Amino acid sequence: MELILAPLAEITSTEFRKLCYEGGADRCYSEMISAKALTLKNKKTFKTASVDTSEPKTFIQFFGSDPEIIKDAVSKVLENTTPYGIDINAGCPVKKVVKQGAGSALMDDPAKLGAIVKAVRSVTQLPLSVKIRKGFKTPNYLKCALVSQENGADELIIHPRLRTEMFSGLSDYKVSLDLAKVLDIPVIHSGDIRCAEDLEKFEGSGVKGAMIGRGVLGAPWIFDILKKRTVEKERKRDMMIKHFLFYVFHKDKKWAHTMMRRHASWYSSGKNGSAEFRNAVFRPEKTVEDTVKDIKNFFKIKL
Repeated sequence: MELILAPLAEITSTEFRKLCYEGGADRCYSEMISAKALTLKNKKTFKTASVDTSEPKTFIQFFGSDPEIIKDAVSKVLENTTPYGIDINAGCPVKKVVKQGAGSALMDDPAKLGAIVKAVRSVTQLPLSVKIRKGFKTPNYLKCALVSQENGADELIIHPRLRTEMFSGLSDYKVSLDLAKVLDIPVIHSGDIRCAEDLEKFEGSGVKGAMIGRGVLGAPWIFDILKKRTVEKERKRDMMIKHFLFYVFHKDKKWAHTMMRRHASWYSSGKNGSAEFRNAVFRPEKTVEDTVKDIKNFFKIKL
């Protein structure tokens, strides 16, 4: 079963994707890219939508509500970088995305979703995936999945929660299993995969892969663990140090400080004194130097 890093806003940047490949990921997704921002030539968005040549199998994910704008955005990105594939987001539940008629709002308009898939298909022959939810307020995943398939999608990724559920409760595994029986294209399950036993639900089914999101935070080596490979403490430690060093030497100190504190809090999860450590690193008066010192002392590492 293919194990895939999910798109996570402000998390799945190039350096984090590389770390996840090192940790056993078979495929990675970029952060969610605004098609409209790209067409307006936003420099930051263009930078986020780049894929390093060393990345083996990275998809760029786009969101938007206008087929022509998404089509134009994909064309512009492909002039500057070569991802392994393209993904259309029809599952994001965040309010600011939904208000634009994008993300999971597209599930309330399957015809528009189909038009977007068709438009993107017309400008690239790269692998094209579509990520959906169980539905917006009511389940209509089958209709949206079939529309995506009919208009040229090569793969369907399903996060089996309604938009109204956000990330509460447990995802409905049966939805993924049912879709795999109906669709001609591969189905990828996304949601609540944290240990190898969670994958056993899909053994013998048509589900071809699993997408890992929140489970990767503080554990970029989770893919190897899910593959039942031994991940020694020393290897975890070395990967964590490599991650922190990226931020230590980054030119944008303000951004690097923010990211360092976030990832430090995730890496500390489950360790003795983690609550006190998180309280310490997030104090507003802390400088980059203070945070580096806190990290070195808590994890007993050299940076």
